[in-house]
Amino acid sequence: MDGTNGQFGVLEMILSTSISGVLFSTFAGQPLSILGATGPFLAYTLVVFDLAEAMDIEFMPFYWWTCMWCAVFTVLVAMFDLCALMKHVTMFSEDIFAGLISLIFIIDGVRPIIQNFTDGEMKLTNCFLEALLFLYTFVMATYLSHMRRTPWMMRPLRNLLANFSVTIALVSASALAAIWASDVSLRMLEVDTNLSPTLLLASGEKRPWIVNPNGIEQEFPAWAIAFAMVPAIGFAVLGYLDQNLTSVIVNRPSNGLQKGPGYHLDLFVRGAITLPACAVLGLPLSVASTVPSITHVISLTTYEVKQLPQGERKVPVKVVEQRATNFLIHILIGLALFLAPVLKFLPRAVLQGVFFYMGIASLTGNNLADRIFLWFIWEPKNYPQYKYIQKLPMKRVHLYTFVQMICLAILYGLKEIKETSVVFPFFMASLAIIRKARRF
Repeated sequence: MDGTNGQFGVLEMILSTSISGVLFSTFAGQPLSILGATGPFLAYTLVVFDLAEAMDIEFMPFYWWTCMWCAVFTVLVAMFDLCALMKHVTMFSEDIFAGLISLIFIIDGVRPIIQNFTDGEMKLTNCFLEALLFLYTFVMATYLSHMRRTPWMMRPLRNLLANFSVTIALVSASALAAIWASDVSLRMLEVDTNLSPTLLLASGEKRPWIVNPNGIEQEFPAWAIAFAMVPAIGFAVLGYLDQNLTSVIVNRPSNGLQKGPGYHLDLFVRGAITLPACAVLGLPLSVASTVPSITHVISLTTYEVKQLPQGERKVPVKVVEQRATNFLIHILIGLALFLAPVLKFLPRAVLQGVFFYMGIASLTGNNLADRIFLWFIWEPKNYPQYKYIQKLPMKRVHLYTFVQMICLAILYGLKEIKETSVVFPFFMASLAIIRKARRF
């Protein structure tokens, strides 16, 4: 992970997602939620790393204690029925949270491509090639994902191409990059092929997989164990919101799920099982990830298209609710560890194209994004006939959208600024209070 000075790498990320997902899909109450390292969680991990650097203590033991305190807080939240507080979280907060995740994917996807041209560290030819690979991956994934709506080819083939659009785009872009590999130097994914931790100790050896909470290379101070409660509270708040907001989105009545949600059980499984596992092995934390979870639900849903006076909308008819796909997804992610010798030939620009695609694709169905797009339709008579357009004055709708955009900008700014990044989970939690303080 960039920004942790080699503490975490690709292998740790894959292992965290696989282990957490397998455990969660086995014991959780809502197995349609897909676990992964979300943008807000990765950003807060960098905050914890910066705290350890500022206090001149080892990051891994500090991270171990932070995760363990977070596990305790998460279990207590589940035991004391605090998930019931989610009833105060409305669509106002959900839309902003989903917008934050999309914004992180979009900006973090395109930012390295722009920085190639501004930093001046790469040759201009390399910069243009990475930009072309980025665009190719995004355009190919987008085009293939819409293939099932076209009249081309047979329906099974169209569905196959749409279902594996990202994989096809990723593989084909990597194949194209291999053509110029001997002539142009591209930034490749850094993967350790011997399946060992990324962190290299001062002795030249890799750190052990089991993290010693008393210190790896030096004795860990006792006061830092207590101080680890501070970032742990932030992680717990962020995990509470991340997990429950994703679960709320998955369990929306509009999705047509038949089985009841398991908010407290899901949080208890994270606190009692997945968080300690990640702490002991020194892995990034995984939580219910909104974009993959929505994609998972969509892949298991049968839709029918209903025509509106202006436009159309897909309505779910049936959802296949089971644990098998979630379990197998994370097993396959774990098996990717054995592809490490192949993954090192994957250009970073291709991955950034995938991130950018995920950010743009996740805007679909986001009410905030839908209402922002209304600003670019000059004639009100051409507005899609959503329910809120039919019931509310448009000035009120636009004011509501504007306030949400301001909150989203503040939230992203708090995350980006190092001095304020430690508090952005708490501002996210305050969105419910902001919504109640003013009825838009």
